[in-house]
Amino acid sequence: MNTLRRLRPYGKKEASLTPLIIIVNILIAGVLLLLVFFIYRYISTEPDEQFTIDKEQTVIDEPEPETIEEEPEPRIMTKAVTTPPPSYSAPQIFVPAGFNEEFFENSLFIGDSIMTGIHLYGHIPAGNVFAKVGVNPESVTYTEIGGQTALDKASDMKPVRIYIMLGSNGIAFMSAGRMIADMEEFIEELERAVPDSEIVLLTIPPVTYEYEKEHPETIEKINSFNALLLESAQRNNYFIIDTASILSTDTGYLSPAYAEVDGLHFRSSAYKTMLSYIQHNIEN
Repeated sequence: MNTLRRLRPYGKKEASLTPLIIIVNILIAGVLLLLVFFIYRYISTEPDEQFTIDKEQTVIDEPEPETIEEEPEPRIMTKAVTTPPPSYSAPQIFVPAGFNEEFFENSLFIGDSIMTGIHLYGHIPAGNVFAKVGVNPESVTYTEIGGQTALDKASDMKPVRIYIMLGSNGIAFMSAGRMIADMEEFIEELERAVPDSEIVLLTIPPVTYEYEKEHPETIEKINSFNALLLESAQRNNYFIIDTASILSTDTGYLSPAYAEVDGLHFRSSAYKTMLSYIQHNIEN
């Protein structure tokens, strides 16, 4: 009985506290629900809002594109220093037309690849020509064609005249002074080998304007060599004919009327003009 009495008061007390506990639990649950709700709102809305702000800020702060000025392309310089006028194909010296083949029948022509065309085009017989690709004033003394040097050819032929046009092949890598010295030495050997032959020097021809832009054989070097060749002829009493002048224009370049496609070698018309000019000068 005593035990039951003690339990009843305890039970009454527990019953009186239960509503308060329930209310507190409800409040705590409500607070937790509110916290969860606000946390969810924050998580679900903040990134979008932040993205919108960042996007707007990026648009606002994006700098205007800079205008980059393109650098001008470098100018390509060529060796040519003058621009030929449109009418630069006309030769600057009048040359009488035609030549007499009999006038050259006992003559010897010595030269390089340019001189080979004088017989390849049929103007002078091959037997009257000693010419080979690559020959220059130095190598002409030992170059052989058909087992003969130029001195051997001259000694066997004993021509009335010997025409020499050399220098175009050496102008790119040999000094003009050295080539003139080699020419004088070669001529001295010829005079000893064929003392009765008349030696005639021919100035080396110019090149075309287009050729000079891509090659080291410039008009300046050619003119320098020809000037020294003229001085040598006057000093040593050699006969010289300025064939370069009849093939060039008033700008100093080889006339396209006489030039092959490469701008260095001759067309057939160039040899006709050159031979006519040589004959005209010797006869007068």
